[in-house]
Amino acid sequence: MANSDKPDSRSISGESALEILRKINVWWETGLIPPEFVPQTKRFMFKDLIDFLDDRRIIGIIGPRRTGKTTLMYQLMQFLINEKKVKPKHMLFFSGDDVELKQIDDLIGTTIKVYFEDYLKQDYRGKEKMYIFIDEIHKIKNWQMWLKKYYDLRYNIKFIISGSSAAKIKKEQMESLAGRIIEFILYPMNFREFLVFNNVDPVLPVIKLDKLDARVFSKLKETGPLKTLELKKMFDEYLLAGGFPEWFETKNIVKWQMKIIDDIVKRVIYDDVATLYNIKNPARIESLFFLLCALQSRTYSYNSMANTLKIDNETAEAYAGYLKESFLLFELQNYASSVEKQVRKNYNYVIVDSGVGNAFEKITDLSNLDENMLGYIVEGSVQRILCQKAKKEIFRVFYWNDNEEVDAVLDMNGTLVPIEVKYRSSVRDIEGLRKFMEKYKLKKGIVASKDELKMSKADGKEIFFIPCWMLMAVLD
Repeated sequence: MANSDKPDSRSISGESALEILRKINVWWETGLIPPEFVPQTKRFMFKDLIDFLDDRRIIGIIGPRRTGKTTLMYQLMQFLINEKKVKPKHMLFFSGDDVELKQIDDLIGTTIKVYFEDYLKQDYRGKEKMYIFIDEIHKIKNWQMWLKKYYDLRYNIKFIISGSSAAKIKKEQMESLAGRIIEFILYPMNFREFLVFNNVDPVLPVIKLDKLDARVFSKLKETGPLKTLELKKMFDEYLLAGGFPEWFETKNIVKWQMKIIDDIVKRVIYDDVATLYNIKNPARIESLFFLLCALQSRTYSYNSMANTLKIDNETAEAYAGYLKESFLLFELQNYASSVEKQVRKNYNYVIVDSGVGNAFEKITDLSNLDENMLGYIVEGSVQRILCQKAKKEIFRVFYWNDNEEVDAVLDMNGTLVPIEVKYRSSVRDIEGLRKFMEKYKLKKGIVASKDELKMSKADGKEIFFIPCWMLMAVLD
């Protein structure tokens, strides 16, 4: 190949590397993605991803382990074959976690060189676009430098990458790939997605909380009762097991919780975080995470965390940051009229998935919990879904504490939507919500109740009482 601007890579046996790639990329020969790799049900993110397949930028799918990133990549390949009529041989897939491939130095450069020169036997600058999928890319040394070089040389290659070590990916891409990558964060499923994966029709329309009014609320009242019992049953399962797709393969809560702890949380803390930040005692980070699981949706200062774990404030702040960057935690600031006031308050931490919190707490049956503990789990689930949605739609989520409390305050491009969670048989005290609405001159607020579905009007203000399962089912 006479092409002087292609990246240099370490020379290895092209024949042996190509043999490995042929075993991985079976569609080169069969023309089909193996059916077991492409389940019919797709994560909601799939629709967003296909919209960017024609965009030149690198697609980066990141998020916690076991959320379905690899499956999404296979589904995208199937879409390219079926809908875009891309030739199967024009799609290369490999993983930084592959036992055979990761023995190769300069893995990306060498693999792509073998793909073009030994398999396709063509120039890097061919007319037809090539699609290169790299899974678990954070495990490949200098991955960002290789992608930057290929991107800047403007080869007709579309890269789709994934990674579970969000902290490492973000740190490295900020240095090298700014403006070259579009990032999608794949969290555990929200409740509406959980219903779809259970083959249950959510029935309820998708709504925007900042657009909630009497007309929209009337639609909820019309459609909500149609599947109340079925959706409430699914909601209980969702609260207990959480939103990781592999739950549907297990359906045994004890086995599932063991898998969550060993394969998701411990691997993030002991492999990703400890390695990236050179942590000598990662057990302390696990202890902090356990503390936050035991008291989820409560407020903390770095000082209180430090005192509990017998570490200094700076270390406590750093450890909380590592857990956030690895997508195990969301951190909510207290809402205030100025940033200065926000940062002076304590933080509210929300675990990335209710199933994770329950696993650490060894909660295998919600019916045995008292009303307060169940209320904290539901409150955390509502906050979590709102945080996920905020990341996607670019708005912010706060809590509010000023003698009275509000569990979630959405700042949706200047429109404030306060939400109070009251998972009790009868909702009585919503004084915090009323005071927040009064202080910030708001005319609308939401109470996420256990069963109540009604609208209250007083003094020109509207408060919508919506069951938690219903509120979470209308958020996509």
